[in-house]
Amino acid sequence: MISFVFICLFFITTLQALQVNFASSSSKDLLNRDSALSHYQSVLDDILSQHNEGLLTDLSMIIKDTDTMYAVLRPQASYLLEDPQDVCVAQMPGMIATQIHELSNTLYAQVDAIVLDSWRASDTEIRQLILNAINQGSWEQDVLDELADHLEMVNMEIADRLLNVVHEFDFLDKIKWSLVKCQAVFDAPSQPANSLTEKIWTAILVSLRNEPLSEDRITSSGHGLLNRYLSELVLDLQGELYGRTFELATSIYEDLAFNA
Repeated sequence: MISFVFICLFFITTLQALQVNFASSSSKDLLNRDSALSHYQSVLDDILSQHNEGLLTDLSMIIKDTDTMYAVLRPQASYLLEDPQDVCVAQMPGMIATQIHELSNTLYAQVDAIVLDSWRASDTEIRQLILNAINQGSWEQDVLDELADHLEMVNMEIADRLLNVVHEFDFLDKIKWSLVKCQAVFDAPSQPANSLTEKIWTAILVSLRNEPLSEDRITSSGHGLLNRYLSELVLDLQGELYGRTFELATSIYEDLAFNA
């Protein structure tokens, strides 16, 4: 009789433990989504810090020698704008640093909304998938493999939307308009009474008559400092977002199992 009581207590304790670890409670409805958000923020941190620091380090070395700076930056400036002035080429490191900061801020500002929007329908499904696998007696590795497969589509959606943020930011075009404004300030005015606003609009209208940036031109200028930064940033970001799905699955599984 005593043995029977102990056995009953053992099963009750075990069931309670499972309920604590994997039960779906209203207070934990966002646990999966929070884990996903942390994951994508970490990916952005890794890639942006690597490539931003790399480009800024290159720029810090380039500006140490004036001849080197013009040799490196003038071709890139000429690709973006016809006949850039030396004074504007010299200001490009500051323009580039500003847009690196703005691009990073834009990605960080949108990652939360993208993940929260894409993850809305997956939260309950993921929890149930884990529960079903555990109830069927699956090994942990099998559960993780199944979870990673399940996350593949939503991960691709989030990855594509983050990459689209980079494309829509149009890094090179923003550098171009910084050069346009610089040209307007330092161009010799044809009429002394012209205001700064009039000069800027004149420079903009002139620049619009130039050939617009296109994919072909970007490809043909792939050797440039900025083009290399952008292409490597996009490729590495894409690779990390697509390639770290199993890491995402592990993070969600562990949070559900041990932080409920």
